[in-house]
Formats: sequence, C-alpha cells, structure tokens
Amino acid sequence: MAEILNAHGSRNDIFVTDLTPHDFASNAELRSFVRNLCDRTGAFGGDGVYFHDASLPVPQAWFFNPDGSAAEFCGNGMRCLGRVVLDRRGTGVAAIRSGQVEYTVRRGPATKEGVQQVVLEQPAVAFDVPVVTGRSPLIKAGLPELDPALTFTAVTVPNPHLVAVIEDYVEADLAAMGERVAARQDVFPAGANLSVLLPLAAEEVFVRTYERGAGLTASCGSGMAASRAVYSRTSGIDPDRKVVVRNAGGVAAVSMRVRLGQWHPVLQGNATFVYRADVDPAALAVAAPGEADREFYSAEIGAYDALDRDNAIRLRTAGIQTSGTAQIR
Repeated sequence: MAEILNAHGSRNDIFVTDLTPHDFASNAELRSFVRNLCDRTGAFGGDGVYFHDASLPVPQAWFFNPDGSAAEFCGNGMRCLGRVVLDRRGTGVAAIRSGQVEYTVRRGPATKEGVQQVVLEQPAVAFDVPVVTGRSPLIKAGLPELDPALTFTAVTVPNPHLVAVIEDYVEADLAAMGERVAARQDVFPAGANLSVLLPLAAEEVFVRTYERGAGLTASCGSGMAASRAVYSRTSGIDPDRKVVVRNAGGVAAVSMRVRLGQWHPVLQGNATFVYRADVDPAALAVAAPGEADREFYSAEIGAYDALDRDNAIRLRTAGIQTSGTAQIR
C-alpha cells in the first residue's frame, strides 16, 4: 500500500505521493495509475500527480497531468509538495528539483482565515517573439488561428505558455482556443498552456488558463506566473510589485524578482490539505476504484472555503463568470 495526499492550490487539486515513477513496471502502468487516480468518475479525482523521492538531500519530483502525460512542473502542485517537504523536515525553507530545474519553497504567512500559504521561487522566465494571432501572421508562423483581435506572448516558466491580455472574459472563447492549440501537435509537440489576463485594478488581475493535458482547471500556478510576467512586459508595471492574481479557484500574489536583468517569478498562495488515503498502486494501475476510505482535513477545508467566498464575491462584482471546472471532492 502507498499513501496519497490530496491537496490544492487555488482549488487546482493535486495528489502528492512518496511513490516514484521507478516504482512502476512500465511507463504504460505509470500513466494508467495517474489516469485512474485522477479519474473524477472514480473514488478520487484530481488535476495531476506529484511523485517525489524525499530521501535525497534535495528531493526529486516528477509531475504528471491527469491524462498521464508528463510535465516539467506544476506551480500549484509545487506549493502543495513544498508544504509536505517543509512539514516533514521541520524547516522554513527547502529546495525541490522538478524535472531538471531546482525550485525554492518557503513558509508563507497564514491568512486571517487560517489558510496555510507557501511561497514558491521560480527560475527566470524566458520570452519568445510575441505571436500576433491575425490570420496572415498565423499562417506564416504555422500556428492555429486563435483570435485575430488578440496578441499572444510566448513565455516559458519553464512550462510553455501563450498569454494574451484581454478586455472581456468569455470562457467559451478560451476553451475553444485552447482546444485548437491542443489539436496542433505538429506546432506544439510538447503541448502549450493558453492563458488570458484581465486587469481588474492597477495591482489586481484575473487569470484563466486552458492547461495542456488537463483543459480548464480552477487555476494554474505556472499560468499565473507566466501571465504576471506578460502583464509587466505589456503594461510597463514594475515587475517587483506584488500583484493580486484572482482565478476561478481562489487568489494568489505574484511578483517578479529582478536579478541580472532577468525576471524570477515569486508565487505566494495557499497549500491546503484536503484528504489522505492508502491505495494499492498495482490495483490502481488497472482500474479506478468505485469507492475508497479517505481521511479529510476538515479544518483546512473550512478555512479555505471562507477565503474563497471573498474571492467569488470579487469576481461576481467584476462581472466575471466561470464554469466547467471540477470541484474539490
């Protein structure tokens, strides 16, 4: 048996487990395990899985999307994994390697509701040439047509993102554009996340992301970081300034730490434990169970619900409507 922990950052719910990909007999078995664990028609359900080896001085982590595909990194998931590592080691700061990149996690201040937060420091973002989504430039670039009225900026954080600043948010439009990007594996062989950013105030924005391998989720940590970087690049706002980033699942704060002319995202947000359970990896690699015993963190769930109510009110006040996201079970 193995323990799984379901946690979330802005309701982007991620499984954290001490298992590693090497514990499975094949890649097919590993990916089947991920798909069955994340299957929301079964006993569990989630937006991805973080495996990690905590026995190393710098823990090594591997992230998988709910469709079983691998990703370099998950910002919301790294905060959750970071809290697990910080709690187990009884420290205030730690380094974790995900893919080939090392990240720093720190304990953040608890909110007035009692929500535990983690601060994630990321490597420098990398900008590519802005992609103008008019028909002619798209054909020349070999990119799928998205929206002729929008300009998307390509940025790596290290996950690949396309980000556009918008004036009005229409969820159906974002989903349709995300599906077009996902369908073009000839252009994006590793996939790409598609994000839109709607300014709400000088230091407050709304961000929504269509994630590769997952679709519309309640939030996307790397999407928030990528969008924050594009916000400074396109608006001129000081990258060092902390900007409140609201999304369908909650709220976080992102700034850019400037070092030697490069921008390093600093993401602060919740890392909330939802439940733990014991699973049989071999059995779960075959099928998703119809039911399972789970031990819930009721106090943490209640504290975050109180925090999220304020965010939902702010979004309604701004006229932002979101739907179609999976709910924490």
